[in-house]
Amino acid sequence: MTSYTVYMDQLPGLLELWAKEFQVHVPVEVEEGIYDFVPWRKDEEIAWEYDVAYNTLKRFFLPPRETLLRFDPAACTAEVVCEAPKQLLFGVHPYDVKAANQLDTLMRKDVPDNNFIARKKNTVIFALEPAAVARNAFWASVDAHKVDNGYDLYWTRISSASFHVEVATRRGKELLLAGGPLDLATDADKEATRRAHQRIVKESLRNGLKYPWRETADILSRAWDSTLWQHRARHCFSCGTCNLVCPTCYCFDMKEELDNSLTKGERYREWDGCMMDSFSRVAGDHNFRPHTRERFRHRYYRKGKYIFDKIGQLGCVGCGRCVSGCTSGIADPKAVFNELWEADRHDS
Repeated sequence: MTSYTVYMDQLPGLLELWAKEFQVHVPVEVEEGIYDFVPWRKDEEIAWEYDVAYNTLKRFFLPPRETLLRFDPAACTAEVVCEAPKQLLFGVHPYDVKAANQLDTLMRKDVPDNNFIARKKNTVIFALEPAAVARNAFWASVDAHKVDNGYDLYWTRISSASFHVEVATRRGKELLLAGGPLDLATDADKEATRRAHQRIVKESLRNGLKYPWRETADILSRAWDSTLWQHRARHCFSCGTCNLVCPTCYCFDMKEELDNSLTKGERYREWDGCMMDSFSRVAGDHNFRPHTRERFRHRYYRKGKYIFDKIGQLGCVGCGRCVSGCTSGIADPKAVFNELWEADRHDS
């Protein structure tokens, strides 16, 4: 695979070129110690060593609120809406690339989600090797420290002034060389890249699952009646924050509204979450998961078993956003899965 060395002083020119064609988004420190992806500006200081972006990047493929249809009830006409801007995400960590890949797989199954697919197709992803591990992250222990696809370029900062850039797609190579020829990476640069990867993986593994992640579904198959669900869920406010910040949660609600004149309307979807009481409430005011304990258990079965049974992957990439955003501090997949594993060992 071809790789190049890109120097820091070459980046402003490249970013200006890319911004002519794409909406470019980069990670920045929005508050002390809090990072997020924002539109790139010339004076923006990119946070190359950010640990995790506070908000999930799924919003670029599945917006929090998205119009799907506009209709005219008087004329009995409707227009399908599919907005897919050309966007470039620069600096995406591999666990977030893996989450986007998982969403892509799920959104193409059964009835393909055309809006998601169009947005994903129009998005260029430049992955970035993490240089820091967030306090609640455990991505290396669920194999989310590496990805084989789903990105166009993979950037690794190998010194304060240079990056090693591995080309993954023709589109990525064309964008990288848009400003002219670049130096091919040397053996020393490749070795520096390998060492940077080893260092960060080692750091991530210090705080992870205590068992091979592939055993999670089996552990859960014996944990339906665990007391853990009640013990933890009694502190849950059912706010749904863990759903909203999760990069692999994709549930949404569908609604239709007329404007004030009652002559035009739209159908739209907006994010929903299985931890909220309203999520499982159906016609007749029936609720098939009325208790917090049941919703809490469902969420972890979804993350550890249901997705795994469907595509062979955990529905968790170990980013730690859920517990970081949890008011009660209970929404920690690592802690939940490790506790269930310990109980399973004791019982067997």
